[in-house]
Amino acid sequence: MTYEDAQPPLPAPSGTWPDSGPRWPASVGLIGLLIALGATIVLAAILAVAYIAAGVDDPTDAASFDFAAIAAQSLAFVLAALLMTRRLHPSAREFGFRSFKPSAFGWALLALFSYFAVAIVYGLIVQPPEDDLTQQLGADESTTLAIITGVFVIGVAPIVEEFFFRGFLYQALRTRAGVVGGAVASGLIFGGIHLKPEYLFPLAALGTVLALLFHKTGSLWPCVLVHAANNALALAVTL
Repeated sequence: MTYEDAQPPLPAPSGTWPDSGPRWPASVGLIGLLIALGATIVLAAILAVAYIAAGVDDPTDAASFDFAAIAAQSLAFVLAALLMTRRLHPSAREFGFRSFKPSAFGWALLALFSYFAVAIVYGLIVQPPEDDLTQQLGADESTTLAIITGVFVIGVAPIVEEFFFRGFLYQALRTRAGVVGGAVASGLIFGGIHLKPEYLFPLAALGTVLALLFHKTGSLWPCVLVHAANNALALAVTL
């Protein structure tokens, strides 16, 4: 089911950012999210069956399975967004991949340090366990795996996640909930999607800050830079 079956599309955007909005309503974003989650589960199950058929007793113990599952999830999210907006033929610009003014670097630094402040305070109060993603991906086992992990975590994941959660989902939600409401809602979904309850609050804060940065600068690229910088620091700390 696509949004055309649910309700008529919004008028094409006019004017300049941030007054112009996407041509897909909030329902499109939520349906796209459900499709992405469902596709992720199906693809992960198919991968698990393939690993078991290949003689792997527990696929989750294999670093390659975690890479494959995360890659499948990324593919599912990108395809879900494109599927839900396919009849509009949106450009990369409509999803947020636009040029930006030099002042965006200042806003990006403010966003990054604001998130760091929240994360540090949260860590001091809650003291969550160390994130084990690098161990799951085998980055601590060899230089090759560490390089592959770095390329994916720093180079690929930020672009994919910013495309879906800010360029697609946040833009959809803000048509119904406004800028702040859309930012918070998409941030909570972004935090929850990582399936790490102990990190829900800081990840939701990061998602919210990135959505507000996107709104302020009118471009996803500053968000990608902040996201990549955060992932790079997290990777460096855990290796």
